[in-house]
Amino acid sequence: MVGTAVAVKHALLPKDIIKISLSRYSRIVLPLAPCEVLVLSSNEFSPSNTSALNLELSRFTRSTGVQRRVNDFYSNVLLPEVAKFLDPSKPVWRVWLDYLDQCSIPDVEMNELRRAWTQWQENSNSRQQKTSY
Repeated sequence: MVGTAVAVKHALLPKDIIKISLSRYSRIVLPLAPCEVLVLSSNEFSPSNTSALNLELSRFTRSTGVQRRVNDFYSNVLLPEVAKFLDPSKPVWRVWLDYLDQCSIPDVEMNELRRAWTQWQENSNSRQQKTSY
């Protein structure tokens, strides 16, 4: 996923490939990004259980004060430290970016991928409509 996002940022792949690559049965094969400094900036989930504790935790994590402090920490503390490791001139990143630049998906294959994704979406929607009757 990181490789796909970086490839889009470097204009090696079109933006719509992100949505397609997140699909259940889609696979975009690119070089794996170096594992150094990959940071999960946030996560969200819906608790399956609506107990009082879960409701309280949900309210707490969604509070604007908590979110502001988390964002401040991320922006002012974590990112400046992480940025030191993301220098594209460093060997591991330079080699990876050079390798990524050599990877491309021909337009014919990209169009075939889009058609298959559109067909899958249409089939998925029609199955959902049939089961809702």
